[in-house]
Amino acid sequence: MHWYALYTKPHKERQVKGLLRQQGIEAYLPTVQRKHRRRDRPDRVVFFPCYLFARVDFDVTPRSDVAWMPGIRRIVGAGDQPAIVPDEIIALVRRRLEGTDEVDPDGLRQGDRVRIARGPLRDLEAIFDQRLSAADRVRILLDVMGRMTPVDIDRSEIVRV
Repeated sequence: MHWYALYTKPHKERQVKGLLRQQGIEAYLPTVQRKHRRRDRPDRVVFFPCYLFARVDFDVTPRSDVAWMPGIRRIVGAGDQPAIVPDEIIALVRRRLEGTDEVDPDGLRQGDRVRIARGPLRDLEAIFDQRLSAADRVRILLDVMGRMTPVDIDRSEIVRV
């Protein structure tokens, strides 16, 4: 019996977790507490959107029972073989998320100092201006020869200073 990562359709992680449990399969959906509560949204948000983990013995449970479950796109793997996720990785994720009380969905506010973590502008500091889209594009203001120049960049490329 091993852990496997399952790639789901958007916002179907909880549904898939329920279906796995109905079949007697252990499932782990990493979630964290939302910082800003809203009545129309769950208090906990999925930490890895579109992913969850299932502990399955494919010698007992046919792989097709999991792969063709409603809400699942595929079992993560290389080619035709599902990739085994080591128990240590699952334990590490659980430990790290236990220590995380809440997560801020936006994370940054206008005026926050940020550092560019990768790319051609790596290690330069800037000021966060605004989120541009749901596709994680943001605008930062970079000091270029004494003038604040707007730069559009992927959110994953910056870190708060």
